[in-house]
Amino acid sequence: MLKNITLIIPLLISFLGNAQIDTVSVKSIEGITNKMIELISGEKDEPRNWDEYRNLFLPTAQKISINRKAPPKKQIRVMNLEEFVRNVGPLYKKNGFEEIAIGLTINEFNGIANVFQSYYCKNLIGTYEKRGINSYQLVYANDRWWIASTTFTNETDDNKIPNDYLNKEHQSKN
Repeated sequence: MLKNITLIIPLLISFLGNAQIDTVSVKSIEGITNKMIELISGEKDEPRNWDEYRNLFLPTAQKISINRKAPPKKQIRVMNLEEFVRNVGPLYKKNGFEEIAIGLTINEFNGIANVFQSYYCKNLIGTYEKRGINSYQLVYANDRWWIASTTFTNETDDNKIPNDYLNKEHQSKN
């Protein structure tokens, strides 16, 4: 009897661990892009589900950030998924982070998609608040969408998000 229990417990733990991964969100472009920002968002000291986050991406995916205010050689930062989780992930937990979509523009053809997801984000300690655009390269394979890469940049005073990329309630009145 004890031998059977010791065999069943690892299977049960494996099953329960896999049950935590949302398989519905990867079936649509809106689902996978919204899931990405949902998984990085959370309260201060709240752990993130990095296994579910990894499940959204191809194993070779890159995360690219562009910061026009940085010195020229530091304006572009390229990380693989593990570097992002290791380097940026702890800040989300330490400071809390909230990101919401405020616009979505999709261009799709034959299993590839380029998506602009406008966002509003802030940390929950009050030292960071921005709007910008996440640009996704997506591929459809094995009956689901995968994120091949993301590039993101914040708007600046000189370069605001165009109204075409914003939901009506977030558009400027000018």
